[in-house]
Amino acid sequence: MVLVLLVLVFLPRHFSIQQTSDLRGSDEQVRPLLFDLKHWPQLMAWDKFSSKLSIDISSPSNALGANVFLQTSSADIEITITEISQSQLQYSILINNEHALLGSLSLIHNDNELTINHSLKGTIHSTVSGGIIVLYIRSLADKMFTSSINNLRSHIQLADKDMQ
Repeated sequence: MVLVLLVLVFLPRHFSIQQTSDLRGSDEQVRPLLFDLKHWPQLMAWDKFSSKLSIDISSPSNALGANVFLQTSSADIEITITEISQSQLQYSILINNEHALLGSLSLIHNDNELTINHSLKGTIHSTVSGGIIVLYIRSLADKMFTSSINNLRSHIQLADKDMQ
């Protein structure tokens, strides 16, 4: 038991996640969905990750200072847009009024492809459970990024099909 506690205490509580994916699509198809917080619950399938979920999204939801408040079965989360441009959105996440994370989404054009880069970094301040929370956040970030990319691909395919 002591060994388990020692391992938990020494798990890293700082993290940095980098994710990248390419999509066949245009900025006009992706940016309105990815850079607007009102679309994040569906894009990232938030309802799949918590048995209890309450979401409150500010209006407007795609401007500097826009935010989302989430109450889940395990945490209260606030996401706020801290900077936004044509090609990049930066945001902050506050978990349980204690743990601060910083994220960034950027869009890069490459011929007919769009590269989406996502980064998320932060520190979890809980001494014993911090390492476990970091592992959970890494897993959740991977699942949500994959869900977002898959949903964006589906949206682009449906839009292209409608145009034909």
